Amino acid sequence: MSALGQMADDYLRLRRALGHKLDDAGRLLPRLVAYLETIGAQTVTIQAALAWAQQPDAQPGSTVWATRMTIARGFARHLAGIDPRTEVPPAGLVTCSRHRRVPYIYSPADIAAVRAQARGSIPSPLRAATFDTMIGLLATTGMRIGEVIALDRSDIDWSEGVLLVRQSKFGKSRQVPIHTSTTTALADYAGQRDQLQRSPRTSAFLCSVAGTRLIYSDVSHTFRKLVDSAGIAPGSAVRPRIHDLRHSFAVQTLLDWYRNGEDVQARLPWLSTYLGHREPRYTYWYLSAVPYRDTFRLLLGFLYRQTGTPPSKLQIQDLDAPMIVAFLDHLETDRHNTARTRNTRLAAIRSLFRYAALRHPEHAALIQRVLAIPQKRFDKAIVSFLTQPEIDALIAAPDRTTWQGRRDHALLVVAIQTGLRVSELLGLNCGNLQLGPGAHLLCHGKGRKERATPLTAPTVAVLRVWLDERSGRPDDPLFPTRTGRRLSRDAVERRVTKHTAVATHQCPSLHTKRLTPHVLRHTAAMQLLQAGVDTTVIALWLGHEDVRSTQIYLHADLTIKERALARTAPNGTKPGRYRPPDPLLAFLESL
Repeated sequence: MSALGQMADDYLRLRRALGHKLDDAGRLLPRLVAYLETIGAQTVTIQAALAWAQQPDAQPGSTVWATRMTIARGFARHLAGIDPRTEVPPAGLVTCSRHRRVPYIYSPADIAAVRAQARGSIPSPLRAATFDTMIGLLATTGMRIGEVIALDRSDIDWSEGVLLVRQSKFGKSRQVPIHTSTTTALADYAGQRDQLQRSPRTSAFLCSVAGTRLIYSDVSHTFRKLVDSAGIAPGSAVRPRIHDLRHSFAVQTLLDWYRNGEDVQARLPWLSTYLGHREPRYTYWYLSAVPYRDTFRLLLGFLYRQTGTPPSKLQIQDLDAPMIVAFLDHLETDRHNTARTRNTRLAAIRSLFRYAALRHPEHAALIQRVLAIPQKRFDKAIVSFLTQPEIDALIAAPDRTTWQGRRDHALLVVAIQTGLRVSELLGLNCGNLQLGPGAHLLCHGKGRKERATPLTAPTVAVLRVWLDERSGRPDDPLFPTRTGRRLSRDAVERRVTKHTAVATHQCPSLHTKRLTPHVLRHTAAMQLLQAGVDTTVIALWLGHEDVRSTQIYLHADLTIKERALARTAPNGTKPGRYRPPDPLLAFLESL
């Protein structure tokens, strides 16, 4: 082994001893050493590293060039302490634009077809059962394929229905709860495996015909053949991959939450933890995929109803500007969407046409006309809020002789005093309350920010009574349904509407206001503002990202503007409003 090769081995051994896996470096660094020896270089130089990284076997601007340069730079930093002739390539010398690969979202029918193909086309009974079970496990848990291959027999807790994923990506381990039907399917496979493979040579749960652990390259190749044989996405620009089963699980989970009226923002950290993402921001990517998917689903359905052309036969000429405008009008008139929703759908369509502009220049004129469709402006109304008599009437509206009435009373008191968003309100657990000295509640709010909100003495008294009756564990929802589940956003809106109708009899001014749960948040902000609290403090109280979001409340109360006007009155004038004397009023009435 050459001296340079020995230093490369020492470098890899040292970094791995510090906990780095260095899979790419272990594969590419010997190639760098071989290249340097071929050109006669005794150490790393900027010119040699750049020439090796930009070899023509990879496309310019690809991630391959950047990955090679990263490995060369790391090795050069190590060599620089040994050989002063070493030149460390500067950061940014080779860049690349990273784009997420568009995933293929499998439907339940696609997954069933691939599993049926595995059972019917693979001649070995054990191998057929292994691939059938593996595909089902990937589809129902969203695990990475490497995690499933690395799963050992001892990693399954059969009594609790939990899988233990050990030392996965970024060295993280986690527990993955599974459904009882999944547990049953895994147990069936284990029995069949033990019967067909009596002398396994591995502790792996999924094993090959030879009794060894599965190999990723073989699994990926076999899965690709199964997908093609099952006729999944023929002719599609997006080639289905085995990793797309993970994407499909995440997207389907989000869609189910949307359909069930769940608070997706509050539940997203749960999905992030379940999938084993390093940070929740990596899970937010799926939120962009779901609205885009819904937009195109609505658009294709509209085009089919308008033209009778099925989606598979649509041409880009069918998506001209007049048709897109007609679809946007349909959203507002037929689906009763707001202008904000219309603009969101238009943004998704624009994204599609910007993508098409680079690949179909022959349709540049049509694409430009679609991209020129403007967003719709909308009125920004002054925020609505409740006065003190209206607050008293609303809080008194629930029938506190019933369990639901006492729950709703506590919910309204907390909402009006704290100004929590409805998602934050529904995400509260019994353990989030601290009712002793310095009473407050903790909430996980928008933007994944946690904050503490103080509670007043009347609110504490109401919550003490409710907690005594609720008798929940710390991780139970504070405001549950009759069955113990969390209330949905729609349920809270219906309860507010119901109690508003009752309160209107006592306070007729509520007739003129459209009361939603968010109006209760505005009410809390206005009470703080009218009490003289600074807007920066109100922004912290409400969990606003920017203090400018709180400026809307300055426009909502006329008394604030009157006080400002009084301070600008000329010297010598009396403060307050002008009140004409009786003779002047009599004169004006006689005109």
